[in-house]
Amino acid sequence: MWKLTIPTDHVTTTIHNGRSTARTYFPIGERPRKAAPYLPLDTRLKLFHVVKELRSQGLSYGQLQKHIFDTTGRELSKSSVSYWVRGIHNPLGRVNAFTPTACPELAYVIGVALSDGNLNVHEHHREILLSVTDRDFAEEFSRCLAKLLHRALPYKVRWSEKRKRCIVQGASIFLYKFLSHRWLELKPWIEHCNKCTVCYLRAFFDGEGCISRRQLTISNTNVELLLYARELLRKFGVESTGPYLGKLAGTVLKDSQTGKLYKRKKNCYYSYVSVRNLPQFAEHIGFTIERKQRRLRA
Repeated sequence: MWKLTIPTDHVTTTIHNGRSTARTYFPIGERPRKAAPYLPLDTRLKLFHVVKELRSQGLSYGQLQKHIFDTTGRELSKSSVSYWVRGIHNPLGRVNAFTPTACPELAYVIGVALSDGNLNVHEHHREILLSVTDRDFAEEFSRCLAKLLHRALPYKVRWSEKRKRCIVQGASIFLYKFLSHRWLELKPWIEHCNKCTVCYLRAFFDGEGCISRRQLTISNTNVELLLYARELLRKFGVESTGPYLGKLAGTVLKDSQTGKLYKRKKNCYYSYVSVRNLPQFAEHIGFTIERKQRRLRA
């Protein structure tokens, strides 16, 4: 590999044999390109509104560029300004719009996010993902997610042979940011009405609940979430006990579907729903997952 040597003298680095340094040492097609930084969506939206407002006041594209740079230090190309002004492009692009309006579907998605769901980042994508063994659980999550993101059809439920699970994933930076809030800040949407509370609890029990031989338990690594679930259940006449310490951090967990072994990173706690309250739970909350619902009513 050849070694590049550029003169360090101030004059010769500016002009060399009547040609610019860049043209001399980096012929066309070989010059290194510095990728322009990709501005965060929030920043682009603010700049977009500023550009639209100033253009309505009669500023030229050049004046808009100068004003933006002088006030924010951001450089906007004339083409970007032109596309925004003429309505050809906007910062949202193909971003899935989301408005945090309280509804049962949003409460269900919150319950999924706080139980079995995952919030992931892939380059510029922000997504919420659910990977579970029960297809009916995945389908209900898909339906709710599609409604929140204004899709005509539910998201595809795909089967992963490697994971032995049904997977649903949808991308929206706005929904991602909303679900990234601390759970305490999501309470107004969970407790908006009885139907929202029921959908939240159903999703949480779909993900974290287990029923065996008339014994209904719910587990999570967050003690506060279990205490909150107990508080919400009482509104429907359902009593529970706990939380109790279950599995310790560092112990081994075996995936029943794939046989893989995992080490727990946090302590796991669990609560019991009183046996005498199972009929009330079945009547008011229940499961989306049919196999759990059958055991509940057995």
